[in-house]
Amino acid sequence: MLTAERYITLQNHYVGPGASESEEQEYEATLEELTGLFHCTERNVKMIVKKLQEEELIKWLPGRGRGNRSRIQFMVKRESFLLRFAQQLAEKGDYRYAFEFLHSFEEDKHIVDQFIKWLNEQFGVKQLSANHKDKDVVHLPVYRTVHTLDPGNLYFGFDSHLVRQIFDRLVHFDSEKGQIVPMLAHYWEGNEDGTEWKFHLRKGITFHHGKVLTSEDVVFTLNRLRCSQTNQWILETIELVEALDDRTVKIILHQPNWLLPCLLCSSCVSILPKDLLTQDEPSFWSQPSGTGPFRVAKWSDNSIELAVNDSYFLGRAYLDGVKIVFLPDNIPNRSKVKWENLINNDARVPSQAGGDWELIETLSKSCLLISWNRNKTGPQQSLAFRQAVNLIIDRSGMIDYSGQQGYPARSFLPKEDTSYGIHRHDVEAAKKLLQESGYDGSPISLLTTEADCIDAQWIQKQCALIGIPVELTYTGKNALTKIGAGQESDAVLICLLFADDEICELESFLQENSIIHQHLEPGLHNWINSIVKEIYATKSEEKRRVLLQQIEYRLHDEAQLLFLLHRKMNTYVHPSIRGLVINNLGWMDFKDIWLISSLTAKKA
Repeated sequence: MLTAERYITLQNHYVGPGASESEEQEYEATLEELTGLFHCTERNVKMIVKKLQEEELIKWLPGRGRGNRSRIQFMVKRESFLLRFAQQLAEKGDYRYAFEFLHSFEEDKHIVDQFIKWLNEQFGVKQLSANHKDKDVVHLPVYRTVHTLDPGNLYFGFDSHLVRQIFDRLVHFDSEKGQIVPMLAHYWEGNEDGTEWKFHLRKGITFHHGKVLTSEDVVFTLNRLRCSQTNQWILETIELVEALDDRTVKIILHQPNWLLPCLLCSSCVSILPKDLLTQDEPSFWSQPSGTGPFRVAKWSDNSIELAVNDSYFLGRAYLDGVKIVFLPDNIPNRSKVKWENLINNDARVPSQAGGDWELIETLSKSCLLISWNRNKTGPQQSLAFRQAVNLIIDRSGMIDYSGQQGYPARSFLPKEDTSYGIHRHDVEAAKKLLQESGYDGSPISLLTTEADCIDAQWIQKQCALIGIPVELTYTGKNALTKIGAGQESDAVLICLLFADDEICELESFLQENSIIHQHLEPGLHNWINSIVKEIYATKSEEKRRVLLQQIEYRLHDEAQLLFLLHRKMNTYVHPSIRGLVINNLGWMDFKDIWLISSLTAKKA
């Protein structure tokens, strides 16, 4: 990058930004001038000139005789050079540096548009030739990185989605059928009171490194999750896990838990190979081995590449591979707006809405909400104050302000009537409640991530209408996963994803690093724990749903949580792609995708 900056520095000095360039034009120059330009010695200037000549960027014509100045000729036009260099950075995976490089030259803003247009063509379906055979690989850009592939420490939906491509669970929740179906276990059974369970494994399943799956791997995985893992709450009712033989696992509980099979559907309970993890756990996570439809072929700070598992027990995937490129989340806003045309809603697939591309529109099973910190002194301790903030926030206005599509939220999950967009927004009632609360005008602190900054700014504007100053603080998404992350703030604005209804709602209440869990005051926390114990002991799914609703109703009635928005996701799909379905994590399952030729797609 240093060589590129020096070349542009020379061009700016001799040609000038935006000036027309002639391929044959020469400019008079001296080594003395260049020492001042580069702020270095004449010896270093000679090395710089030599380097630029070696890369065929300039020609240096030394002056002959007294009074004859040297001359410099630029071999690559400024615009071509900037674009080419940014492309080289991108091809190496240095997308952040590519954007930073281009945006350091304000006079060349139009080149950013050309770069984005070029970058647009780098993603999508690629046919790569290897050993005289075509391999179908999908290249996807995303505005995020992988925080962890360790199932026990999962927190974000994107990580969970990738884990499901690499690992498998004992059982799987089929959202279309609305029931639990076999996965690694082909059959399971519980005793009469739900305190003992047996899971029977399929034969012949192998991990990516060739080891055959046995019940010992299951016992190891469950015991590992129970010990000091972020998601150990999932198995909190387990007293003992034992292998009855190579393919039978027995689980003994210290209390009835009819929800156990559903809990075991969670990505957090993905089964791991005992042999590799007990040998060298740190190195295992650099290239983990699972039983899933894809294996990790390469993983760096810039991308992750998945290769197909040819011997997957549920059938080989059509795709030969998937390459996911991590794009910088903090690129300048001017580019990001244009970039969203390419990777709408975090880039499930390249999304140019032109020609015969198909639009897939879904309502995300997520909720943007405010969680109040009831374990910190401040105005948020008043119910009337929390209700006042709830009434002053215009959800429809928030949707218009952010430019995102969605609906006002009244609960964790969208319901059948969500699309009606009904919500209560009442400025006068908010003012009255604020007066009743005895609010003294002190500011409240709201913590959120950069991704939700526009929504946070809308909340700040709305609260100002009734005299509540809001101080905004931004942090990284990963920081919100730390225990104690939101304890210094009065409230946290966060978007929660609910993959499997019962499990994900429970996760919000029970997971130690959950913002909601950390914000509950002790009395409310104990009451929720008593309801959860009853949920576990309830065999009826309908009754469990009612019990979960009781928790949600109380959180709503006490304005502990302010439900704000459910967001819509729009994904444009190339006509050659088939089998794409947005799953309950908001992503597409790579195993289900298949392709047809472009010619066939046009005839269809």
